[in-house]
Amino acid sequence: MRFASRRNPHQQDGMVSARPLGPSGRLDAAPAADFQPSAAKPVVFGGTVGLYTPPARIIAPSATAVLFASPWGLEELSTRKFFRVLADRFALHGVASLRFDYPGTGDALDPAEEETAIGAWHEALLDAARLLGSFGHQRVLLIGQSLGAALSLQVSHRMDNLDGVALLAPVVSGRAYLRELALWSTVVDDSLKLRDVDRAPAGSVAIAGLVMPAGIASAVGKLKLSTAAPARPVDYLLLDRPGQIGGDALFEHLQAEARYIERRTFDGYEALIASPTTSRIPQEVIATLVDWVDRHKAPAMAPLAAVASAFNPPAKALLQSPDFSERPVRFGDADRLYGVLCEPVGERRGATVILLGSAYDRHSGWGRLTALTARRLAAAGIASLRFDCANVADSPAATGAPLQVLYSREQQADVTEALDFLETRSLLPAVAVGRCSGAYLAFRSALAEKRIEGVVAVNPYAFHWDETKPLQDDLRSMPQSIDTYWRKMVSGAAIGRILRGEIDIRNSARNVAAAVFGKLEYQMSSRFGLSLTRSAERASVYEAFETLGERRVQVSLLYSCGDVGLDHLRYHFGDDGIQLNRFANVAIEFIPDADHNLTPQAARAVYLERVREMALRIRTRVQ
Repeated sequence: MRFASRRNPHQQDGMVSARPLGPSGRLDAAPAADFQPSAAKPVVFGGTVGLYTPPARIIAPSATAVLFASPWGLEELSTRKFFRVLADRFALHGVASLRFDYPGTGDALDPAEEETAIGAWHEALLDAARLLGSFGHQRVLLIGQSLGAALSLQVSHRMDNLDGVALLAPVVSGRAYLRELALWSTVVDDSLKLRDVDRAPAGSVAIAGLVMPAGIASAVGKLKLSTAAPARPVDYLLLDRPGQIGGDALFEHLQAEARYIERRTFDGYEALIASPTTSRIPQEVIATLVDWVDRHKAPAMAPLAAVASAFNPPAKALLQSPDFSERPVRFGDADRLYGVLCEPVGERRGATVILLGSAYDRHSGWGRLTALTARRLAAAGIASLRFDCANVADSPAATGAPLQVLYSREQQADVTEALDFLETRSLLPAVAVGRCSGAYLAFRSALAEKRIEGVVAVNPYAFHWDETKPLQDDLRSMPQSIDTYWRKMVSGAAIGRILRGEIDIRNSARNVAAAVFGKLEYQMSSRFGLSLTRSAERASVYEAFETLGERRVQVSLLYSCGDVGLDHLRYHFGDDGIQLNRFANVAIEFIPDADHNLTPQAARAVYLERVREMALRIRTRVQ
């Protein structure tokens, strides 16, 4: 269903994008060769971190700004890049925006137990709107997704400067949302093969290592958006989730009060929220939202120079606690990279830890593992920098670089810029830490950068990557261990998915064949010292370890028992990596009952301790 919008009186004719789309026509394409976009400007307010994207300077800015209200949990991780791309597109049309983390999520501080009611999230939204007003934006457009859409509607009647609300796949029924979340959580936990003891306690609301505070979960469970949320006489854009029950009732509820309402289907929703690694940005939805914002932007009432000055947020941006001090930062060429510098309040000890992201997870990490690790390291006197590599989450794509950046040497340039940033603050030497693709990046960066004196690599898929064979676009078709394939083949769930056509038989057969061939390669290598096709790879891996050994770079390898990366380890270094004993600088450890993402608390404790030990082992250069 679609209702054609009227022309908005604020609309300006002849507005042209400051930068054309890429050759593919994709809205999130890499920037033109002569243009490097910057990361958004970090701001701190109310114990949380916001990212403010000002309007592009070459276009007359608008007095209207967009305020994003993000979803929660795994959906928030999956939509992080989507919101960044939207923010950049709005800026090109002269519209600023602000996105932020709710208290207790992402990079925000954890509130006191008595402050974990849903009102804290409501107040954060209102604080963000007031912040935009202090920057000179007289009008605000709210764009909320899923639970964020429900929160937006709940606070909209308290925002005097509100001009419109876009509801993306809104949570209409809190009870239905929590039931679906519980089912989704079970699927995620099953895919990770978590033990019952490592799953969220019965009755709690949790997913991907994230637990929703009980007070907030209770309020969400009582939510019925079509009757409980007050509607304002403003413009609404409702993008229904395909197949969602309750959309008609919500539409009628809004229509009764709306100045105008437009309704469409949120095409591509399921592909967007699948996971941070496989998320696909819905281009048509971006075009719809850009058009909607364009029709509601009000021209600025001040000269361009004065408006540009007013729209620059203050430079002070610091989160403080008794144990740590965190500063969201931009660094690199044109401030293209975004991250968080976490420092101890007391005396600094050991080397600075560079916490590298895994796949396309944002810098706070799976289940906030990275953010929580950084803060616990600071409590032990250890500084750290966690950041998004280019084209991941909050860092825009690098000029001239491919959009697919995993296992690419392009990311090593990002690490070099991180080291340059730390050097300007006298925070070297550094220890590089990462999991999965982040572990690969940490290992390869240590080879290229002598300023890295230690590496903690967790569940590395590989130590060598042939970049002439690029990573497949659909990362779900990545090869897994042969043991994993066998478990899936004999499971009833997998058979059912095959019958329903949900599994790509061709890719699966190719990957099974690769796993079997890899097993054969390992047997030939371990028994007879022969390599059928991977002799160059083996030479490269051994040369890399020998180089790090000669430079006395300390290397700690951590593997979850049964992890897919063990196939690569066995091929090159035998069972349990026994042949690594020849390298005095390398230690290896296997974590029982742990998944690839280190979801269980016991596994996280081992990880934290090994990172802490490594940082303290490396001497500190303090002036």
